[in-house]
Amino acid sequence: MNTFEYLDALWDVFTNDATLCDALHLDTSDESNYMQKYRQQDMQADEFKKDDMPMVVFYFADAMDTFNDFVNNGFLRIDIYAMNMYDVAPIRKRIVQLMFNTFNECVRAEGQYQSGIRDVYKYRLEYTPLVITKG
Repeated sequence: MNTFEYLDALWDVFTNDATLCDALHLDTSDESNYMQKYRQQDMQADEFKKDDMPMVVFYFADAMDTFNDFVNNGFLRIDIYAMNMYDVAPIRKRIVQLMFNTFNECVRAEGQYQSGIRDVYKYRLEYTPLVITKG
């Protein structure tokens, strides 16, 4: 998969997982709610509201070359935003399970970062999946 296909696959896995949807307090009867809870691009702090919490943002920040001209190590970030760290724990746990079970990927780095929004907690997971570079 290239990075766009990978993000689409992540969208499908995340939005169709009842456990993750429950942890995000997602109203599955409202289609617009998915766009508030899941974002496929890096975001500035002023682009979302506290009312959207908790939410998951996932995107490729970069890709590092490999010895194989047809694949790169993608630098996938999955940011979890919530009102406090205790809301993040079940979301993080489920994402890690889904990434391993679906994509056979393990966390390469993780930790808390400043969200840029008062009283909003941000936790980042980083992965380095192989992504196709041709075509």
